Amino acid sequence: MNLEQKSMNMAQSVGFFGIPSENFDESGRAQFIALLELGLLPQSSILEIGCGVLRAGHWLINFLEPENYYGIEPSEKRVQLGLDQLISKSVQIEKKPRFNFNDEFDLTVFDKKFDFFLAGSIWTHCSKLDISTMLDGFKETGTDNSVFLVSYLPAFFPWQDYKGSDWVGTSHKSEKPGCIHHNKKWIKRQAKNRGLHISFLNKTAFDNQYWIVLSKAPLIKVKTLLSKRLLRFYHALKN
Repeated sequence: MNLEQKSMNMAQSVGFFGIPSENFDESGRAQFIALLELGLLPQSSILEIGCGVLRAGHWLINFLEPENYYGIEPSEKRVQLGLDQLISKSVQIEKKPRFNFNDEFDLTVFDKKFDFFLAGSIWTHCSKLDISTMLDGFKETGTDNSVFLVSYLPAFFPWQDYKGSDWVGTSHKSEKPGCIHHNKKWIKRQAKNRGLHISFLNKTAFDNQYWIVLSKAPLIKVKTLLSKRLLRFYHALKN
């Protein structure tokens, strides 16, 4: 059974689980490839914010060395669904992924520094206060060369820019779907205020969203830092 079939089965068994099931494989793969392009290696540690049913997480858990994948997700049911449907028990035992279920975007809960951070389709639902909290957490819990990959929907007009304080979309507290947009200049200013480097990539991420890359060290150019073996693996994924 391929990933699309598994995602359809999950949707049939529990209903909508926060993300579209029709492009489940493509969207998870896109996040994984983007991290590879930024230099993700098996020995890298990563914290995925809003890991949900592990659309990207199952790629990362299988790829990374043991005890290098960490996920934060308020809905424990979604995480358990992903573990049950996408990741074998033997892989779970071998890789030892760790999860925390706080809904405050507290990135310090693992008492650990991370090389990479991922927030796929999270800024498309959360408030500006939540984004600020994540940026503070990234600055506090990232290594000196850490990278934060984010997908977002840009606000092209003032009325699109979300000014509310609530999460918009399904969650552990809501069954109502929805997405929001944020102003690019506001995001850039928040990064600058924290001494972070930011790059808005001129290519779509997935689900009509766009990539943002934040880093502590200067990000001169987004490029692959992979060995020949990993490059072959990367090109196989793209095909």
